[in-house]
Amino acid sequence: MGLFDFFQKKFSKSNEGNRQEGTPIDNNSYLLEVLRNRLSQLGYQIDRHPQYLALVVNSEIEIATVIIENPNDHPSILHLMVLTIQPKYFPNGIKENIVGIGTTIQDKINSVLDNYINTTFLPIIDSFSDSHNSDLDFSTMINNKEVLWHPKLGNLTLQGRWNEQPQNEPFFEVVKDKLKNKLTSNKFNWLKLYIFKQADGTIIGECLFNNEHWGEGLTEITEYAKSWKMNSNFQGLKQFMMFRKCDAYDE
Repeated sequence: MGLFDFFQKKFSKSNEGNRQEGTPIDNNSYLLEVLRNRLSQLGYQIDRHPQYLALVVNSEIEIATVIIENPNDHPSILHLMVLTIQPKYFPNGIKENIVGIGTTIQDKINSVLDNYINTTFLPIIDSFSDSHNSDLDFSTMINNKEVLWHPKLGNLTLQGRWNEQPQNEPFFEVVKDKLKNKLTSNKFNWLKLYIFKQADGTIIGECLFNNEHWGEGLTEITEYAKSWKMNSNFQGLKQFMMFRKCDAYDE
């Protein structure tokens, strides 16, 4: 079963029959309703997807969500799978697995949506605008042609206690040189970085480029984490990045 079939199945299951007025909706539908309201408040046009348990943002980007039920998860944790789709540029979707924390389902849903909106959605939607930070722009050679890229960097999320927080864009600077040889000729590329270090020196990380494991990137951020001075039992960093090919270089 493909991933789209999985979301379609969840959509069908959550909409079996006609729900009577006044009866509670399931958590997946409730989460999507909260997301719809949150994005509407941010000024985006939001419509329901006609087939999947998903939303359509500005008639262009689709967001499909489903809560992953795992009996081994802590009761305060909500695990959410999100697929952000643009039919032309990333039809298979940008995949994200994130968690929210709370004592009630409302708290957990608000937490997980804060995570998604602030770290992943905003750089994705911003990458469709003409704005860019020239201090971050860089060029690569693809097929013997120079290409200019406009990075859109999500918020750098910190975990644990940091006496001195990382300055500027440390993740971007660490992987930038290796990234130049990794970017494809597609209009958009994306990168998800996560690194976690324990007080005993154990380091666990994840580096996904266009949804696929990127070993060189993981090596770079692991080396970076080795330099951290530990001030607590653990410290972690997480960031999502989009890279848009400058319109002037479109073929």
